[in-house]
Amino acid sequence: MVRSLRQGVLIDPPALDASLDSLLPEFEATLISAGLYADEAHAMLESWKDSWFEEGARLIYVVPRTFVDGILPLTIQPAPSNIQRVFVGRMELLTPATEKAIETAAATHDQATLAKYGRFLAPMIEAILRKSPESRRAKELGETLIDTYNSYIAQNQLR
Repeated sequence: MVRSLRQGVLIDPPALDASLDSLLPEFEATLISAGLYADEAHAMLESWKDSWFEEGARLIYVVPRTFVDGILPLTIQPAPSNIQRVFVGRMELLTPATEKAIETAAATHDQATLAKYGRFLAPMIEAILRKSPESRRAKELGETLIDTYNSYIAQNQLR
């Protein structure tokens, strides 16, 4: 975990031998140190379990309060004695290992593996294709992308 970032940082990939439940206490402590009450931090993480901690790699960060106040000024009348604003951002990361897993699954029509990436599969495939539109697996990826979009359309039409 990086506590302060000024100009940039290189981070080694974490060991993939920990469970989500073993990682949440440190994340919860980070949210508390940013200004949330313990119950708020815990509830926030519980609500994210089904959507923020899916298959894949991501960068989760607390947005500095000065930045938030600069772009989203807040005025409350009458003024409260204290205001805490904690904004958390998430950025999906497309690692070489994830690229390889998606390319292999697309080539072998491994729907179970592709399904693990959920709503992130389409943008991940698009990113892979942007980097290597003429790659040997571009055809399979393109077909998988079309299938993924068609599946999303069918799911949304049922609602």
